[in-house]
Amino acid sequence: MNSNELHEWSKELNLSEEAIEQIKIIRLSDPSRLVGGGARNVPGEFTSKKMGVTIQFESSKVELAAIYMMEFDDNVLEFYDQPPSIKLNKVGWKTPDFFVIEKDRAYWIEWKTEDELIKLSQKKNAKYYLDEESNWRYLPGEEYCKSLGIEFKVGSSKDINWTLQRNLIYLKDYLGSEKPNEEVISSVKNNIMASPGITLKKLIDSSGEDFTLDDINILIAQDILYVDLFTSLLVEASSVKIYCTKEQNRSFINLWESSREKKEVSVVKITNGSKILWGEIQWKILNHDIKNLFLVSDSGDYNEVPIETFERYVSEGYITGLNSDDDIDDEKVKELITTAAEADLKIANRKYSIVKKILQGDEIGPIKETDRTIRNWIKAYRDAEDLYGNGYLGLLPNDKNKGNRNRKIPTKSIELMEEVINESYESIKIKTAKVVHGEYQTLCENNKVPPASYQTFCEAIRKRSIFELTKGREGDRAAYKYEEFYWSLEYTTPKHGDRAFEIAHIDHTLLDIELDIGNGKSKKPWCTFLTDAFSRRILAFYLTFDSPCISSNMMIIRECVRKYNRLPQTLVVDGGRDFHSIYFESLLAMYEVEKKTRPAAKARFGSVVERLFGIANKLLIHNLLGNTQVMKNVRQVTKQVNPKNHAVWNLELLTERLENWIDEVYDIREHPAHFMTPKDAFNHSIASTGKRFTRLIPYNEEFIILTLPSPKPRHRKVHPGKGIKLNYYYYSNDKFRNREIENSMVEVRYDPFNIGVAYAYVNKRWEKCYSEYYSIVNGKTEKQIKLITEELRHKRKEFEKNSSITAKMIAEFILESEEIENRLLLEKQGKSIDAVQLTLIEGTGKNDDMLNKRPDKTDVNFFDDDMDLVFLGRDN
Repeated sequence: MNSNELHEWSKELNLSEEAIEQIKIIRLSDPSRLVGGGARNVPGEFTSKKMGVTIQFESSKVELAAIYMMEFDDNVLEFYDQPPSIKLNKVGWKTPDFFVIEKDRAYWIEWKTEDELIKLSQKKNAKYYLDEESNWRYLPGEEYCKSLGIEFKVGSSKDINWTLQRNLIYLKDYLGSEKPNEEVISSVKNNIMASPGITLKKLIDSSGEDFTLDDINILIAQDILYVDLFTSLLVEASSVKIYCTKEQNRSFINLWESSREKKEVSVVKITNGSKILWGEIQWKILNHDIKNLFLVSDSGDYNEVPIETFERYVSEGYITGLNSDDDIDDEKVKELITTAAEADLKIANRKYSIVKKILQGDEIGPIKETDRTIRNWIKAYRDAEDLYGNGYLGLLPNDKNKGNRNRKIPTKSIELMEEVINESYESIKIKTAKVVHGEYQTLCENNKVPPASYQTFCEAIRKRSIFELTKGREGDRAAYKYEEFYWSLEYTTPKHGDRAFEIAHIDHTLLDIELDIGNGKSKKPWCTFLTDAFSRRILAFYLTFDSPCISSNMMIIRECVRKYNRLPQTLVVDGGRDFHSIYFESLLAMYEVEKKTRPAAKARFGSVVERLFGIANKLLIHNLLGNTQVMKNVRQVTKQVNPKNHAVWNLELLTERLENWIDEVYDIREHPAHFMTPKDAFNHSIASTGKRFTRLIPYNEEFIILTLPSPKPRHRKVHPGKGIKLNYYYYSNDKFRNREIENSMVEVRYDPFNIGVAYAYVNKRWEKCYSEYYSIVNGKTEKQIKLITEELRHKRKEFEKNSSITAKMIAEFILESEEIENRLLLEKQGKSIDAVQLTLIEGTGKNDDMLNKRPDKTDVNFFDDDMDLVFLGRDN
């Protein structure tokens, strides 16, 4: 809203001058604080089209859901996260989660989980309470708002429709899409009119080439077609019903309701207590097993019917189902049924078949039970009929309730035992059970009660939660591996999303391998993975010798767009500083990628990518020469087995091998998460949930500039005749010849993938600058330049820190690489094995005179493409 619209809106609502002034302050203010997650909260930022800025959320389960509802609610005009704090009576300063401006009102709102609100309402002098209409309210907030004409609301997780949430997330990519042409819309509607209420799957199958799933999704998102988004999940295409309009849907519901028979007939359910209509007689299913059903009629007659016969009568229409309004709802009856084991039911079935025959006057044949036992069964049956209305329940065994289950230890002794375990055993002193039991005995003597034995004391400790014990004795982090998952009892949203490219995880790991960096030295590389949470496909990876930084993040994003021309809708990251830089967040906001930050020291929140690290190490890295598994017992490592002395792989070879492993092994290996390969799961998801062409990102210079990191410091001097100096190189541009630009400081960015170019911000635009040896790099593929750049940057950093590097080095490196390539080509043609031996010896830092010697045939080093191994041994 502009100022005039705000004035008209406030005038319509008859707001006070004080309220109008406060709303103006809120609209002009930045968020009053940066949010942070708790132990289990996942905070992040949501890129809002409605507001044109990123909106913070402190919890992805509650506040993010609220943001989605406000973003897609036409009645909501504006909403602001973390508005300026307000001073409340008896509370002090408070910062509500959001301030919301709707067409007919304005309000502050605080969002919490239902469980949290219940706990807060039970506190002494509670400020939160549940009113008569089951709405949560906050008394101090309401008192503050009385004089302003503005409301203070409390939102609960119970108020969130999670089916709607999933549908809004599913449709988000289509909201700004261009509407399909009239021919497509007409074709879709004609198919629906021919069969109103057609399922989404059938509509897609009937489309031919007239329209696509993406066309249908756009029409649903723009309210041109109607789907009940509150009850139907769009990802379940076989059950989603589509109508041309909401009124059409309502008319079919009314028609169905008005034409129903008064006597409601339902499907036949073979469950205990279900009612059926057989002819004109109503029967109830008492019990059943794999062979027979046991029935009782309203008049008290009993019948035993084979399952096969029963199913045939149902299919032929002789037996129909009846809705039961008087199903068993007594708590005792429910307990008897739900606690009965399979063995109990087997015993009860045998008793029932005998009792039924006796009550009907039939012969029962020889049985092992005595007459007294049979009489007890019949009595139990009739007692259960009187008590529960169902005699079968009286035949269920009750052995589990027999015996004296009361503890023989005095109650006071038990209380003291629990007290001493809490205070003395579960402490950071890590006392032994024997010592603490001695303290317990002393405590019991002082209170004049008999102590429990040491065995009983240890048994009480063993019954304690291992998580709580470890937490008390060793701290939160040590106990985390024993912490159970807290599954939400409410239906929310799937933690891995509903489709590919909805949620992705990004993280770094130091690989367990030493790589050759020349001159007989080696170093371990860092690997960054970007993984799709739904399909488990590796979307991109990036290898570097640099520790995790903004550069790694930008490059992994760039790799993803290069391969797929799109980015995930939500990106899950850890709390590292590199994920919270202004450049990274700006890039995500530019392409409307929602960022979520998983809690610190909670590895399970990133289990998708954390598990991938282990798989990559186990199936690839640990099978390569130079892997560092042996370093786990570093004191036992000798020079002979030290990985540093076996570093034959370099960054280029490992990058190529890792890429092959991802494409040829990991991507086509069945994943236990969905019993499909990541590749198949990914492709099936894209086909069944839409290709989402509106999410496509062109891999062009504009995108590349956005992914470029800045050096430290960000500004560099323009040297007359030379240009800017960056990463030991001079870069020039024609714009630098302007006397106003010479000797000035300009903002610069560098390309980690290409050391031949850089960018400078001149005259309010980014200008591409070239090094003097750009012509040598030009023509190389991006992959070649990337690997050359990484090798040179690292060698300069490691070995020539005190000398000046020249751009000529890159030319020398390329010429040397091409010479090696020519030798490898000759080897591939079977003309020589010098190239292979030469490459490996160069990688291990051997002396130059060794390179001129032909290797002995009995000492051959070779690389096997199929087995992921470098073999060092004899030629057989």
